[in-house]
Amino acid sequence: MESHPLPFVCTTNLVEKLDAATQRRFTFRIRFDHLSGDQLDSAWRAHFPLPIPDGLLRLDRLAPGDFANVARRMHALGETRPQEILRELAREAEAKEGATRPIGFGR
Repeated sequence: MESHPLPFVCTTNLVEKLDAATQRRFTFRIRFDHLSGDQLDSAWRAHFPLPIPDGLLRLDRLAPGDFANVARRMHALGETRPQEILRELAREAEAKEGATRPIGFGR
C-alpha cells in the first residue's frame, strides 16, 4: 500500500476489526457517521420534493445512501406520501446491525 504510485483509498464498516499495524499504514482515517438532525432535513429535501414529515428527526442511524435507496424504491412504487416514505426510512434504520430493537413479540 505504501508504495502504490497513486492515491490509495479503502473503506470498511468494520474498522474496529483492523489490527493496529494495518491502521498505521493509512495517512488519513476519516469516519463518516450517521446523519445529524440538520443533515436528515437536507437529505429529505434532496430526495423528496415533499413536506418534511413529523418523526423524521426521531430516526437514527441513517446515511445518505439510505435516502437514495428509499427514493428509488418509492419512485418505483409510485409512492409520494411523506408518511409512507418515512415508514420506509424507519425500516432502513431498523434493519441496520446494532440498531436498538424492542424486546418481546409485539410492536
